[in-house]
Amino acid sequence: MIDSLFTLYCEDCEVEGRPSRLWVRAEIDLATSRGPETQHYLECMNCGFRFKSCMEDHMEAVDDEEWQRFVNESPPSLPSAR
Repeated sequence: MIDSLFTLYCEDCEVEGRPSRLWVRAEIDLATSRGPETQHYLECMNCGFRFKSCMEDHMEAVDDEEWQRFVNESPPSLPSAR
């Protein structure tokens, strides 16, 4: 999947000269007055900054309450060996 999501970067890490490594933690589909929209919840793997984005050039910091509501923090389950 290649879309505008990959143009986002962690501003703090870029300023410090660290590579911006983002992890998409959740994608939420919303019905808005402008039509369907996908909200991406991302986390920087370097500094832990959490934000959401629905547009190519816009991101918003996410507070703990919203993050916990939309992002599953449990580790992924591995298939069991038989």
